[in-house]
Amino acid sequence: MIKSKLIKKLFALSAASIFSISTVFAQESTLINIPKVDDAQIFAEFTDKLPAVANYFTSATEVDVIAFYQAIYGEANSQERKRGRLTLYFSDEQHITRVVISQQNNKRQVDVLVENK
Repeated sequence: MIKSKLIKKLFALSAASIFSISTVFAQESTLINIPKVDDAQIFAEFTDKLPAVANYFTSATEVDVIAFYQAIYGEANSQERKRGRLTLYFSDEQHITRVVISQQNNKRQVDVLVENK
């Protein structure tokens, strides 16, 4: 059982890495692709230009959400926890990505913001 869970997590992380390689954030593009965990229940998504935003609920744990985005963006540059919300900051040569994770009843709310540096 533990072995199959580990295999599933490794597969998810591998898939996330492959997905991130094919993801291109370009202002000329009509849509900015913001990666979301598999069971994301999206309630808002504005990805037609930068800054781009995606907001969703998930049953994934905070640890799983962190691992998902670290598999895509690498180690967070910094993080902070305020009022029960964990904010992770990632950046590359062109963009700053902020991932906010908060508890909502028995789910997590994830808010992702991608903007130009």
